[in-house]
Amino acid sequence: MVGAATSRTQAACQFTIFPRHGTYEAVAHLHGPGLVLDGGGMTDAPESTLRWLHRRLLGDDGTRRGGNVVILRASDADVDDARSFKAGNFASVQTALIPPCSTKEQIDSVAPVVDKADAVYFAGGDQANYVIWKGSALIEAVKRVYARGGVVGGGSAGLAIQGAVVYDSVAGDRLNVETHTKDAVNNPLEPRISFTTGLFAWPALTDTITDTHLVVRDRIGRTIVFLARILHDNVLPGVRVVYGLGIDEGSAVVVDPDGMATVLNVPGSHGAYLIRADTMPQLPAGKPFKYTVHVSHIGAEGSRFDLLHKQTTQPWRTVTVDGSRKPIYSPNPYSP
Repeated sequence: MVGAATSRTQAACQFTIFPRHGTYEAVAHLHGPGLVLDGGGMTDAPESTLRWLHRRLLGDDGTRRGGNVVILRASDADVDDARSFKAGNFASVQTALIPPCSTKEQIDSVAPVVDKADAVYFAGGDQANYVIWKGSALIEAVKRVYARGGVVGGGSAGLAIQGAVVYDSVAGDRLNVETHTKDAVNNPLEPRISFTTGLFAWPALTDTITDTHLVVRDRIGRTIVFLARILHDNVLPGVRVVYGLGIDEGSAVVVDPDGMATVLNVPGSHGAYLIRADTMPQLPAGKPFKYTVHVSHIGAEGSRFDLLHKQTTQPWRTVTVDGSRKPIYSPNPYSP
């Protein structure tokens, strides 16, 4: 029985490169770089995100099939390939599944697959399983896709890893707990909050942390706690102003080469929230969180803003989060 259990464990740790949907066709010239930032998973995102991706890669109207997309996963299977292939009119879509127990050699063996891609998309799941790839040949290959004019991005956990600072869920997984707004504002120094830096350094996300499912899961409070902790813990040495980009489930932010971003929505989703923290927080041990930031809600379909310079035509509202009060927000950042 021990031998059988060992075999099952080894099988679960095997990486898989699934069969390609479509036929690989090299693209002579890419029209990026760009970013695709989905608040939820790829299946929750508006199909217009995939059409934007096609146009950004090929620089055309999207009517001819083209562009090669690789989806990276640390769990599940090639569940998004068929929809993405059809909706995006790509030449090919292919998933690589790399379980968290994969060896360094297995992780790095996917780099040649990524090197042939025009776009790389990190699927949802648990960002702790992605940050362990930091410094790998695979991550370096992803960076090369962006550098040669391709598009990189992800949804849910795949979005969470795109910022200059990543809420990595590593400490939370070790404690078998997740960080929610409720516990974060009750104790902003709680040990379940941990960060990774240096995974990526996309220009439009400098000094920025990204968060996901923002309105659906009431995560704006925890995002603000993350910003306070980044400043308090000196996570980005010398940086005194940090930003959060929270994107709702069913919404996406797509970013052009110049850092200009566009909000895309499915009906009923709430777009993006850009949050600025520019004062050093006081976080006494054992005390509820109280901190004031500035929030700009870019919610409407097709809204544009300058993510590179963190400028938006929407108003900035001063919002205070106070974990000792109910409601904790003053005013409510979700209200119109």
